Amino acid sequence: MDDKVEYKDSEALQLSHQDDLIIASSTEISSPCGDYIHLIEARIVELDENLELTTEDIFNIVCQEYHLNADFLEKELSCKCPFALTGFLRELERTELDDYSTLE
Repeated sequence: MDDKVEYKDSEALQLSHQDDLIIASSTEISSPCGDYIHLIEARIVELDENLELTTEDIFNIVCQEYHLNADFLEKELSCKCPFALTGFLRELERTELDDYSTLE
């Protein structure tokens, strides 16, 4: 009977390691930073469909909604283009993205 218990413990340990591997591979595929940028891109496309908004308006709206420092980003990009913004954000590491946030 003890052999069966040991086997079950060993099996549970193996399953635990499998779960860890699955979590690790999911983390590598989908990062919070990437998901955040996809949300910003989707919002830009949504706002771009409104013909009354300029690209500058869209840039300002997205920065405000996603708590990004519009003035600092405008200086980095030398423009207020929402499409340039997403390209720029994609190049940043997660820790660098925090540098452009208005949240403390």
